[in-house]
Amino acid sequence: MSEQQTLALLLPIKKHYGSWVRHPQVEEASGRLALWFVQGGLLWLTSESVAGKSHLLQALADENPHVALLACDEGDVSSVHQLKLWLEQCEHQAYWILDLPSGGMPPAFAYAVFHLIERAKEMNKALLISWRCAEANMPPELRSRLLMMEKVEMSAPADDADLKRVLDSVLQHMQWDMKETVLPVLLQYVPRTLDALLRALVLLDAYSKAHKVKMNAALALRVLAEHD
Repeated sequence: MSEQQTLALLLPIKKHYGSWVRHPQVEEASGRLALWFVQGGLLWLTSESVAGKSHLLQALADENPHVALLACDEGDVSSVHQLKLWLEQCEHQAYWILDLPSGGMPPAFAYAVFHLIERAKEMNKALLISWRCAEANMPPELRSRLLMMEKVEMSAPADDADLKRVLDSVLQHMQWDMKETVLPVLLQYVPRTLDALLRALVLLDAYSKAHKVKMNAALALRVLAEHD
């Protein structure tokens, strides 16, 4: 009798914001997404804080030609028009991924998401919606549909070693050779959450570009202190 092989979620070396870092807190979610490619269905991917969901979904879309990663930057449009734009992108694809910005959304946009879920069910398409938002802040119609979907939660890295791996990846993508200078400063002076650390990196990067200076440990400390 042959052994059943485990499902491998193959991720590329490069992705939208740098190299995807797989750590223990995302194993369960990654495994469930791998099953989604086999079984289909409706998934709601969420997290309590920044956890790298967009990074992972971009990696999946880059790797799989049957995935439609839907854009959410069409501006102020009606729900009918937004739904039409999405369907033009995805109706011929087997897997649909909608990566929504965290927090609330305009009513028209929420209705478009609601109707996208309904259309996926009608067309028997696999749909994954990534959205970090408190259930109390969701429009009632959309909340009822999301709660019918399977909820999959991701967590940010839990320890310094995994946080450092994630930040190493981001610095590499930013072409910053600062692992021995800026990174220790961040881990020492910024709250050890992925959300806070990534915000600090964006701040330092913006300062470096605006002032045309190379970031070092002393300058990073000063910039972080000025924006504390």
